[in-house]
Amino acid sequence: MRRLPLIALTLLLPACDSRVDPAPDTPAETPISGEPGGGISDGADSPLDPAIAAGEIPARFHGVWDAVTGTCDPASDMRVEITSRRIEYYESVGDVSGMGSEGDDAIADLVMEGEGETWVQPARLSLETLPDGEQLRISDALKPESPDDPLRKRCPA
Repeated sequence: MRRLPLIALTLLLPACDSRVDPAPDTPAETPISGEPGGGISDGADSPLDPAIAAGEIPARFHGVWDAVTGTCDPASDMRVEITSRRIEYYESVGDVSGMGSEGDDAIADLVMEGEGETWVQPARLSLETLPDGEQLRISDALKPESPDDPLRKRCPA
């Protein structure tokens, strides 16, 4: 009878090993950071966009954007205004707390505020060149980009 507990203890000892090895195929994440030189990169040896390195949204995304069929009127619910440190939506505003990139896309960590609530939202900003001109897609950076994410046209200045 004494051998049974000893055998069980011997079998459990390897399970008590405190070392934890990460799975070899698990990609390492780079945190989004507002610090110069921080942020997500595409893994290539290309230099980080200076605006992203400074924790700002790159100038190519700045301006007023609206739904492709929108009027660009301030009352349009798909209208967004983007500056270097802020994205203003119809009923909410997001201040940049960190920036990163994946390829040509900018990834903005936004501290959002709207309708009496606050939350953090990572947003992917990507530009697409189409026959009618350049269009902006804003999507959830934690999810795969989807063709269902709406496109926006640049509004006249």
